[in-house]
Amino acid sequence: MRTLVRHGRVALAGSLQSVDLLVEDGRIAAVGDLGAVSVDRTLDATGCYVLPGFIDFHTHVDDWIGPYYLADTYGTSTRTALENGITTLCTFVTQGPDETLLQAMATARAKAEGYSHCDVLWHLTPTTFEAADIDRLRVLAEGGYRTLKLYTTYKAAGIFASYDRIESLFRSLGDLDLRFLVHCEDDALIEAVDASGLDLARPVSHARLRPEAAETEAIRRVVDLAVAHKAALHVVHVSTLKGAQTLEAHRAAGDLSYETCPQYLFLDESWLDRADGHRWLCSPPLRANRAPFLELVRTGAADIIATDHCPFCRQDKDTWDRTDLRQVPNGMPGLGALPHLTWKLWQDDPDHAALALATHLSRNPALRAGVGDRKGTLEPGMDADVVILDPRGPERPLRSSAADTHEAFPGFTSPLAFRHVLLRGEPRVQDGQLTSPRDPAGLLLQPPPATLFTH
Repeated sequence: MRTLVRHGRVALAGSLQSVDLLVEDGRIAAVGDLGAVSVDRTLDATGCYVLPGFIDFHTHVDDWIGPYYLADTYGTSTRTALENGITTLCTFVTQGPDETLLQAMATARAKAEGYSHCDVLWHLTPTTFEAADIDRLRVLAEGGYRTLKLYTTYKAAGIFASYDRIESLFRSLGDLDLRFLVHCEDDALIEAVDASGLDLARPVSHARLRPEAAETEAIRRVVDLAVAHKAALHVVHVSTLKGAQTLEAHRAAGDLSYETCPQYLFLDESWLDRADGHRWLCSPPLRANRAPFLELVRTGAADIIATDHCPFCRQDKDTWDRTDLRQVPNGMPGLGALPHLTWKLWQDDPDHAALALATHLSRNPALRAGVGDRKGTLEPGMDADVVILDPRGPERPLRSSAADTHEAFPGFTSPLAFRHVLLRGEPRVQDGQLTSPRDPAGLLLQPPPATLFTH
């Protein structure tokens, strides 16, 4: 099947070019002034930007978080993703207390296979680190699992990794083409907070329980370790100006990158002081004084804008006794709002906004996820994941998730309209709606682990 995209402005090599785009057999075949070519289908992109498919680098779906099962399945989350131009969903497999990492991965694959509307890539969260575990991680990394998630907090949840543990992993696995994703909040500083002086009935106290200093200290220590051991480090959901500045200051010293999320740019801790403020509890917390942080991100400082999409059911989020906010599960949705709020950062300059989407939602996440050889740009030979984006559609409310969860961005609207979204060359969205809702076509981008351990 040959498809020609005409009359759009194509994001290519860091600029917008008025050229044609030819898609054949699921890949980009040619870009340029193609004249009269024989095709099966022509898509008109007049007035639109033609961008590489977006990637949400950080989501949690179809899994348990403590005692709560998340509201979004692979089916609902990937549908929301694709309808908003997100052609690859990166999510997590976390090793549970009574299973191996390989068992956890088999469970995740079974949930996703045949139900995913966009492509899926997994970050791995191991929780046991015996010699055999390290050997298996090496095999997985060599087989295409290139991202490993670690936490400097959450001891009770069984996923905490000490700085010594992180240093050991940097040393033992640092020779692989592996990127370490780290949730940076210093557990000792969090444990040292005196909660007796806080009104725990007020969700705004969450920002005191998990102070900015905990994030900045963890970032400082993990950056020092990564630089010392030449490990590739990606810090997830940075929420503080000082944390971001620490990463910026050490760019030249190592392979360092970081992401932030729309909630840390467009929401602040005043949302926690509402009567329903518990609905905005997440970790790290919403912060005060967003203007300087937002301006830093507007300079292009953050490598990736991602969501940390973690949608709890309304009932689970609302069921607490109103005396201790620590009963409330931490996390909020954001998936369907990602491109709209990223655009909003640069909406005063639409061309800049379009190129920022191509950088922060496509190229950079593809590189950090280890799929930059097939995703993230519109160069010939790449997967034909293509977004035909009309920036002048009617304003409509944001919808972060189609599942039974509270909206994270109530009152926010967007003019972005997705005229077409192609997944590996096939038009899967037209005018913001799936063309084949009963025929999910997403691929699981990494091989089944069992195939990597056969001899």
